[in-house]
Amino acid sequence: MNSKGLAVIVLAAGKGTRMKSSLAKVLQPLKNKPLLNYVLESLAPLNPDLSVLVVGFQSKVVKESFSDHGLVFVEQKEQLGTGHAAQQAKLALLDFSGDVLVVCGDMPLIKPQTLIDLVNRHREKKSACTVLTLKSSEKKDFGLVIRDEQGSVSKIVECKDASEEEKKVDEFNSGVYCFDKHLFSKALDEIGNNNIQKEYYLTDTIQYIVSSGFVIETEQITDTTQLLGINTQEDLCLAEKILMGETRSS
Repeated sequence: MNSKGLAVIVLAAGKGTRMKSSLAKVLQPLKNKPLLNYVLESLAPLNPDLSVLVVGFQSKVVKESFSDHGLVFVEQKEQLGTGHAAQQAKLALLDFSGDVLVVCGDMPLIKPQTLIDLVNRHREKKSACTVLTLKSSEKKDFGLVIRDEQGSVSKIVECKDASEEEKKVDEFNSGVYCFDKHLFSKALDEIGNNNIQKEYYLTDTIQYIVSSGFVIETEQITDTTQLLGINTQEDLCLAEKILMGETRSS
């Protein structure tokens, strides 16, 4: 990593209703460690200058569980979407200058090198925003990366809001981004909730950045496993099997 400042925002406010558990999603145990531990371990090699954790459901318990991790905690009191969650971190980033990496707190299998590659590409290209994307022929319930005729990213469409034509796209959004902080702050101010879910999507920052005349870069991977988001007990079991397999093979 170079000398430019790096801040990290970890989105960890969700309740995880489909987990069918009274425990906050990021506290769900995976091989005897909370999910969030794995994400923070993946971020550690990047040596961020500032790490902001957006908490919500069971915020007090989450804060207590990670009080010794050098995190700045901000609270999302209402669950109004990923964009709204990121907006809660703006004050914590007020005096920060540099790049902002946004990751999800429920993706325990993301690899440090993938995050390093994303930030490095962002900096090499001097990009306003770089998105980690997944190229896969397998259909996913992820946002779809829509490109124009020149091959440049024009927007990211949530699966629920996509047209039939857009649903044919085989490049998916991971939910992991690296932004220029100044432009990120401006984009967060501009997003709305005019969608089926009536939520503030973080993906809408992409459209704002494109409409402002900037090019969106991507770092593309084909390893679906890294982007496994834990939403159900079945996902948790799958992640444990994957981790057990990696442990045996290493």
